[in-house]
Amino acid sequence: MNRPRVATPVPPSPGGAAPLPDVGARPLAELIERLRAQTWIDDPTAGWCTATAFEAESPVWPARGWASIELVAVTESAERDIWEYTFHRGDGEPAEVPVAFVWDKADAELRARVYFNKAHFGLNDPRRPVLAPENFEWPDELKRYFTAVTTGDRELLKAVVHPAAEFHSPIGVVGRDVFVTALSGGDGGVPLEFNTVTGAGGAYVVEFTSWRRPPHAGLGVYSFRDGMVAGARVYEGPVYR
Repeated sequence: MNRPRVATPVPPSPGGAAPLPDVGARPLAELIERLRAQTWIDDPTAGWCTATAFEAESPVWPARGWASIELVAVTESAERDIWEYTFHRGDGEPAEVPVAFVWDKADAELRARVYFNKAHFGLNDPRRPVLAPENFEWPDELKRYFTAVTTGDRELLKAVVHPAAEFHSPIGVVGRDVFVTALSGGDGGVPLEFNTVTGAGGAYVVEFTSWRRPPHAGLGVYSFRDGMVAGARVYEGPVYR
């Protein structure tokens, strides 16, 4: 087993931390407290590390001088909880950094996984694979979406993606036509492996491995309408082929 990273200092980001607004009225202190309670945290930059090392090394430590932090959505199950945020910079680009935390509750040791686009911090190494696939029952609409994305079948992609769908991707928000065109090119789709699936009222949170060169990990949150993907928020990157 790999040894966890030790803590080393990280320069602070500009701005000042602010309380969390909106969804669930969950205070910033609750996020910090839960992070500090973890035995291990898997972070795109700090790697597999202790909570102390994450606090010292990760650029998305919540109290590292962010202008504000907005809670976007919460998905909770018996196996895991997923908290999604937008971290706002006081200055610098991009102004918004989407970050997702997965709290694994299936083990006696508290473990968390963190997903964000490393390119937002000037880093260009894709994230390594994180998880082995779990056994789960495929929801029909998610299975059709998975088949369309992995085969690159243009007609199937058009059939499973809603015309008004919006994909909040690592490169920004893209519409259905851009998404379909990008995934139905000459490369034959994206070689994805879904590792965990957490359902919540017509939406699914998926931790996945993309076997593009080089392989990397990510998290997607997919909402459906009439059996079609109506929206997605994806936390991964950068992806170089």
